[in-house]
Amino acid sequence: MKKPIIGITSAYEREEELLNYHRTTVSIDYTKSIVATGGIPIVLPVTDDRTIIKAQLSLIDGLILSGGADINPLLYGQDFKAGIGTVSPERDNYEMIVLEEFLKTGKAILGICRGHQLLNVYFGGTLFQDAQYYKGELVNHRQKIYPDMVTHKVNIIEQENILFEAYGREIITNSFHHQFINKLGDGLTAIAKSNDGVVEAIQMKGHKFLYGIQWHPEMMIARKNEQMKEIFKKFIEASSY
Repeated sequence: MKKPIIGITSAYEREEELLNYHRTTVSIDYTKSIVATGGIPIVLPVTDDRTIIKAQLSLIDGLILSGGADINPLLYGQDFKAGIGTVSPERDNYEMIVLEEFLKTGKAILGICRGHQLLNVYFGGTLFQDAQYYKGELVNHRQKIYPDMVTHKVNIIEQENILFEAYGREIITNSFHHQFINKLGDGLTAIAKSNDGVVEAIQMKGHKFLYGIQWHPEMMIARKNEQMKEIFKKFIEASSY
């Protein structure tokens, strides 16, 4: 079987110590995880040219929306609040176009962390801009220790999805985020939550494979966590036909 080509969205970053110097970056953990589960990774650099974006997407069989900067809250109808982190308007614009165009293909999409949140915003949902706006006691969602260390439980609350197939009712994951889904986007289903009620995974059931995962399975896979490979294996499988 031909290995599927997986596109990974990247960050558009400015080098603070060198004026007017911009770069494309993405964690190598994504590419390692794709290779480890049978895919061929390519990194998609940010552009505002729709013709170029469509040409990029014509090359790939599946799409990963990677982690990174906070999403501009203006995109979901909110002013900037205290606690918002760095935003990237160039990347926001690019990934919104990427989603619009790639959804037309019906091919597999996996959003991770920021990508999970971007899917929600694209479909009309909103976010808590910072943990301080979430009502109730939170578990620690922004660990500052080893990337592959598990820190909290995720409860899988729906059964017809890749997470339940792979893990059953629960799994323990890492966690590196300070924003959470608030209002769920149109057509999306929350399929997993942490013990504090934060949405940890979403699915569009009418799509062949469209999932958002709030934690970072790629960090764990790249550090030899065999259990987390199941998410990427199912994504690669869905991208193979």
